[in-house]
Amino acid sequence: MGRKGKKNKAQLEAELKKAAEEQKRHEDKERLLKLEQETLAKHRARLDEELDSKEKVLEAERLDEESGIVMRMKGERKQNLEYEQAKLQDRTNWQKFISCTSRPNVAFENEITTYMTLVRETPPIEIEDALRKCRESEDIVGDLMELYCKAKEEGDTARQEWCMRYVHAIRELEIEQIDEATAYLLQYIEKKEANANMQVFLSWGQQQDDIKVGFWGHLQSKGFRAKQIDHPKIQITLDMPKSIAQQSVGHFIGVRSLYTTYDSANGKDPSQMSVGGMIRVDLLQIPPFSKKVKGWTIRQMPSPGQELLRLPYPNPEHQTATAIAAQPCKIEYKVPPHVLVGRSPTISWWDPQEEKWSTDSINDIAWEPDARKVSFWSARLAAFSITQPRHLELPYRHWSMRPVAPLLAELKIQAARYELHFLISEDGLRLKGPDEPELQRVMYAPPEEANDPERGGTGAAQPAPGGHKAPRIRSPATLLRELRECGLNLLPEDGDAEHLEGYEPKCPETQARAYSDLSEIAAYYDIASSRHNKSLPRQRALVRIRDNPLFDEFDPLDPDCDTDYQAVLFFPDKSCFVQSLERTSPCAQTLKPGHVTHASLYLCFAKVPEPPANQAELLPRLEVTCSSARFVEAVRQTMQLMRLLCFV
Repeated sequence: MGRKGKKNKAQLEAELKKAAEEQKRHEDKERLLKLEQETLAKHRARLDEELDSKEKVLEAERLDEESGIVMRMKGERKQNLEYEQAKLQDRTNWQKFISCTSRPNVAFENEITTYMTLVRETPPIEIEDALRKCRESEDIVGDLMELYCKAKEEGDTARQEWCMRYVHAIRELEIEQIDEATAYLLQYIEKKEANANMQVFLSWGQQQDDIKVGFWGHLQSKGFRAKQIDHPKIQITLDMPKSIAQQSVGHFIGVRSLYTTYDSANGKDPSQMSVGGMIRVDLLQIPPFSKKVKGWTIRQMPSPGQELLRLPYPNPEHQTATAIAAQPCKIEYKVPPHVLVGRSPTISWWDPQEEKWSTDSINDIAWEPDARKVSFWSARLAAFSITQPRHLELPYRHWSMRPVAPLLAELKIQAARYELHFLISEDGLRLKGPDEPELQRVMYAPPEEANDPERGGTGAAQPAPGGHKAPRIRSPATLLRELRECGLNLLPEDGDAEHLEGYEPKCPETQARAYSDLSEIAAYYDIASSRHNKSLPRQRALVRIRDNPLFDEFDPLDPDCDTDYQAVLFFPDKSCFVQSLERTSPCAQTLKPGHVTHASLYLCFAKVPEPPANQAELLPRLEVTCSSARFVEAVRQTMQLMRLLCFV
């Protein structure tokens, strides 16, 4: 085979020039193609923008036109509700009038302040008198809490704050009354019967009372040893170490135990809530005893503001290297039977400076579920309580609501700890489960209480099996507040989202729109939560609905039923049917073919592209009338109070 000849310089330059020209033609082709694509993309974007702008204009015009219809329908709904509520309120007011109660009307601020002034002007002498006044005051607090619940149902924040301000003020007054009676007791303590060791044991109240007091006094300044103080009548036991006296040298000392089923710090700590009441343990100084001089009794009277002297424990004046260390005290008390307590409860003391609950210096907590007693050791004396996070029941895993009878809906919520079942009717909210012993007083009530409007009854409850109890039906806020007192907090607030990863409260306008619209269809449609709701922006909320005119029971979590539910997307000012499915991710927020947004969910049904055959029957039943107004409002209040769209 012959050998190729070597290319000369001219040939090489020609090949390079040809390759450069080919590269240039290729680059020019790519540049023109890219320019063509960019031009086409810009043209399409401009067309899409024009179309989008046109659709937005049409949507704005449509929503503006429909807003008048929605305002008219919501206005008629409000009038119907006010008419029905007025009739109910007239009956309640008449029952209160004929009961001839002497309590002040908490709707009028001047009556509350007058009552508080009269109480302060007549200080009690005996602790029994103070406790009697406290019980009277708690009746007024009950009226205020009823007013607070109504304000919460209506979303009246200013009224809620007003109610809670006077609740705290009255309960502070109760403690003042007990303090004044305790000061009088200490002033004349030598008149009380003491044992051989010069010790006085006293207690007031019974085991089940809402307020009870125990007192132990040592009527000499020496000879104190470690002491167990037992008040069996009120189920409170204290173990006081010897360092109590060693840090209060030269003082006659007394120890007061004050238990209340309520928490004076309620709502002040945004992250923690107390359950089971509060026990306050105070170390008190007993003033000098009276003296007999030439037939006269001379008693040293304390100066104003010094009538009741609390001795700090541990005493900061004795915190030196050579001082005896403050030893812990053991405190034991009985928890009310209606309170849910976990296997390992947390005990905290109230820090008035920081205004929050603290667990410092508390250990060896023991809970006896059979005896319902909790005990713990604390290196300080203060106000103690069982505490738990406010968001303990959050987030909701899922929830669903379905009609079970005319104007009666069942709500199921799978919270973090329990699955709860409620019934919603025009009379209010009723708890059906879980069937825990602690929740019996929330689930059932004696017939006389159920039929007593003065005690929140509706008169509509039917006797339970056995004829001993009737289902307890209360307004949504009242029943949820009672559940919170049991340790189940289903009244979340925006601040609770800070403690939950990935949750952000939906904007108030979107929530109001959704709860109002969904409540109108609750009598005929199943409503269920969507797992996609959490991932949507805070201006959007997603639920699923299913027509259920025959009150059948379906499982909203069944994958085979996914397509039977219609996803509804809510905005602050509109709603629409979208293509979202639970089994498909991410959430498909695209409108259903042929559908557009509307100013209310009712209009979404009224203006569907292909109306069903029963359209003429469907729409009238979705309208709110006098007969359905109270039921619709009860559903709306329940969903709003539980914040079902924010924490699922």
